[in-house]
Amino acid sequence: MTVEIRPLRTEEELELAIRLEASCYPPAAAASPEAFRYRWERFPSYFLSAWDGPQLTGIANGVLTNARDCSDVGLKKTHGGTPDGERLCILTVAVAAERRGRGIGAALLRALIDAAASGGRRGVMLMCQRPLIGWYRQAGFRETGAVYDEHGGMRWHEMVLPLAQPR
Repeated sequence: MTVEIRPLRTEEELELAIRLEASCYPPAAAASPEAFRYRWERFPSYFLSAWDGPQLTGIANGVLTNARDCSDVGLKKTHGGTPDGERLCILTVAVAAERRGRGIGAALLRALIDAAASGGRRGVMLMCQRPLIGWYRQAGFRETGAVYDEHGGMRWHEMVLPLAQPR
């Protein structure tokens, strides 16, 4: 894999990220442009992108929160999260269809986990569809069960990854 993982830098890159999200999720489940802008402006260290030269190939982002799970609807909108939250709630991991299966999503996920760990967070959590449970397990997450959140008209499963606390 020869991609560069880094935070988004410009408004133009944010627009590309919004389009990539829309191409990877059903319309009801994709984040709104306003939610993406909110995440990018308030949690820039947790809004990562993967680039192959000038081409955006993947994105991953989330917000910090003190919530114990991701079912809080506010986390997915334009007002969720808290700058000093003890957990990272990952809200997007998306890779361009023609680039899937090359480790880009795993690299983005690892970079978010590393950012949360180096930021002193207690853990990382996310919601995913049933077919992705095994993929997240490979990254160290464990399933805590179905989440009663019909975001996007889909059933979600909560996954958590506790992080070691600094001594």
